Amino acid sequence: MGFNIGQSIIHPSHGAGKIVAFQEKELVKGFQRYYVIEFIHNRLTVHVPVRRIDQTGVRPVMPVALISGVFETLETHPLDLPDEFRVRRNAIEKQIHSGYPNQVAAAVRDLAWREDSKYLTEADKEALFEARTLLITELALALEQSWELTERSVDDAIARAIRDRLEAEARALEEEERISTDWPFPVAMHAEMSEAAD
Repeated sequence: MGFNIGQSIIHPSHGAGKIVAFQEKELVKGFQRYYVIEFIHNRLTVHVPVRRIDQTGVRPVMPVALISGVFETLETHPLDLPDEFRVRRNAIEKQIHSGYPNQVAAAVRDLAWREDSKYLTEADKEALFEARTLLITELALALEQSWELTERSVDDAIARAIRDRLEAEARALEEEERISTDWPFPVAMHAEMSEAAD
């Protein structure tokens, strides 16, 4: 896949950037051409070999058609992340650096749920910050709108997901309590009927 100077791209580790130049470097095996990519949010410049661009996972900004799917992921009931730190960290890292917007959105949603329902370690907080930055930056580019407006939309979607899960859990608890309260009566009535029959 080829990119043009001035084109916005997404790097799986660094997020949204822009192709600012081509550069040739002389190596032992001859000259090699590089994309020069600038990442505005972390003030980083990366040189990626043109012939290895696909292997690095660099891709165009998501098309508009995929945006609704990302917000659907954000609004889906959050999942419980593993309590064991290393297992949780590995799972989240894979999602964040997968290069897939839906995976990044799931990481943001589930970390936000853990923050709301339990707590986040410092490493979890860093992961949430990184995932949010990657996701909001790409959505803002795809939607062609400001960071602030996009951030508000993402936060609103996550708030709905958390609220829906809390409401679902409250309903389940009420149902469980109702069943446990109702349970003895049919048994008692059955015993009374048996005694009357005798």
